[in-house]
Amino acid sequence: MDMKIFKKVNSWFGSALRKRHIAVFDKEEDIWHADLSPMMLTTICIAVVTLVFGVLLLLVAYTPLLDLMPGYRTNAGRSREMLIRSIVRIDSLERKMNDMLTYNENRILVVSGKTPAMQSVKNDSLHRSKTYVAPSKADSLLRQKIENDERYRLNGAKSAILEQNTLNTVAPMYGIISERFNAKGLLGVRVNGAKDAQVSAIADGMVILSTWSLDAGHCVVIQHKDNYLSVYRHLSGVLLSKGERVQGAQAIGYAGSDRDVELSMLEFELWRDGKAVNPELYIIF
Repeated sequence: MDMKIFKKVNSWFGSALRKRHIAVFDKEEDIWHADLSPMMLTTICIAVVTLVFGVLLLLVAYTPLLDLMPGYRTNAGRSREMLIRSIVRIDSLERKMNDMLTYNENRILVVSGKTPAMQSVKNDSLHRSKTYVAPSKADSLLRQKIENDERYRLNGAKSAILEQNTLNTVAPMYGIISERFNAKGLLGVRVNGAKDAQVSAIADGMVILSTWSLDAGHCVVIQHKDNYLSVYRHLSGVLLSKGERVQGAQAIGYAGSDRDVELSMLEFELWRDGKAVNPELYIIF
């Protein structure tokens, strides 16, 4: 019995290793031929399938190939967009509540015969927290002493806060940063906010460019003092034209729509002396 099984297995292996002549004919002419055994043909097929699978795996892991497929979105992408949408809604609700409280206070003043005071700055805790507070004389002396100390010197570079003191900036839009500065890629930050969110100038200056392109939408460039340039891209509408002077926190337009219709997106860049700098070192978003 065992001898019969051995003969069958030996015969199967012999048949699998025995070469067959494979040929392709065009009428009576031999175009291509090869001598392959079934085992060799199976090995070649497995190798090709493995190679194709490996290439596809590398493309999926290291390229945005899946993002190009219609209807496909990763769990991380969905969670990120849900988080951005929730934060924007909370910020919008807070501002609406503050506006309602201000409106009710003004109604009470009107009913009582008093005149409500006009507020030049929105009653927004986030906006108030972005106001720059100038350092005191003692604080400036302490900073100078520490910076002159070799143990704390930063290769002669100025502190980001001291740089901000010369510009006195405010955030260009209410929202959160979805993409950060990258010297080899994005030369600014992308900020997501509520739909049709207002975009403001970060500081006093003059509009030196107001244009539109298919890729960046409406784009505004403002010249500030000390060779600063602020660039606002992907605007859906612009309120200023070239040559007009603007003040800090003055509205210059509205942010354009992002992929999600409930969000808007602003691409903001800050340049100094012809070089792009990280806006987060100068502005509290």
